[in-house]
Amino acid sequence: MTMSQAVGRAFMRWCTFGGRAGGTEYLWFVLFGLIAFGFASLLDHAALGRHGLLWATCTLMLLMPYVAVAVRRLHDTDRSGWWLLLVFVPLGNIVLLVWFCLPSSPGPNRFGPMPDSISNEGVAAW
Repeated sequence: MTMSQAVGRAFMRWCTFGGRAGGTEYLWFVLFGLIAFGFASLLDHAALGRHGLLWATCTLMLLMPYVAVAVRRLHDTDRSGWWLLLVFVPLGNIVLLVWFCLPSSPGPNRFGPMPDSISNEGVAAW
């Protein structure tokens, strides 16, 4: 899966919290978000000297797709999407980072069949 495919899939499924998202889809979308926030931040600092309109717009555009793809990634590792609430607990982000980096659970799980991007590449090939 390429970055454009992953970002396109994340934006097309921005309100879909069911199903699974492979590691490549999640990581490409996170990388896209980092690039977008960095670019928006640079433009805002150049124009205003602080975070401003572009950074806020970027936040609004990427928040829901990120939450949806993160929940689907947790489903891919056979965990409930409610575990995403660990971001509000001290050190919870570290636990989530480890889970996001784990390989997909093989075969279908309680959240559905393996995503196409994983079943074509192999379980640990992301």
